[in-house]
Amino acid sequence: MPWTPLGRTNPRVGQLRAVVQGKEPGLAVVDGIKLIRDLWQRGIGPVALFAHEEATADLARDPQLQRGLNQVPGFLLSAQLLQSLAPTQHSQGILAIYAIPRWGPPKGPVVLYLDRLQDPANVGALVRVAAALGAGCVVCSPGCANPFSPKAIRASAGASLFFPVLTHYSLLDLRRDLGPGFRLCAAATSGGTPLPQWRGPLPSVLVLGNEGQGLDPALEALVDERVTIPLCNRVESLNVSVAGGILLAWLLQACQGTYTG
Repeated sequence: MPWTPLGRTNPRVGQLRAVVQGKEPGLAVVDGIKLIRDLWQRGIGPVALFAHEEATADLARDPQLQRGLNQVPGFLLSAQLLQSLAPTQHSQGILAIYAIPRWGPPKGPVVLYLDRLQDPANVGALVRVAAALGAGCVVCSPGCANPFSPKAIRASAGASLFFPVLTHYSLLDLRRDLGPGFRLCAAATSGGTPLPQWRGPLPSVLVLGNEGQGLDPALEALVDERVTIPLCNRVESLNVSVAGGILLAWLLQACQGTYTG
């Protein structure tokens, strides 16, 4: 694969910088050869690769990447320039730009709705667990952290690029688009049905609120029921991605027996 050298002022470098900063709608960046390889094995190739010289040598020795590398334009950057552009503190020396997939309308039987989560690592982790446990899709509210940011994609182990994730969706619009039959079930730190007694119905929307503030009060009237995870040892709350994983597993596997692995 030929690598085209680029300098700091090249327009392609400017575009890479804009993608890393989230200023290029429709594009996302992935840092690291392992995740790039994993995505390629799923048939998801990048639209461009950027690497420094040492990383290109590592790529050339990777037989799993050879066929794909010949189909993607590659650009050679100095190690210093690439590190200055990379979204991680210790880059592996290769960045890949991907087209963000476009998905159709939301689908069930279980939809995970994220209300204004602020940490992209939490958003990414929840996309990963939703994909792993067999949810239909993840839907992010307006004001939610970007599920296609580099940090979120890393936390999702790339799932943000192959599992249905919809953004900028109000809960009211989601309920309208899903149609009748879906119940809105919100996680609550207290006062909801205790998890062991919860028989979450299908189809359902599982709603998770903001890390510090919980569910937007304006959405409370839309929720059909609330569920609470009982905690021990005076622990007051769980990280939202941990709580979401527990509730999704219960809803998809323990309650309904629909999880097939």
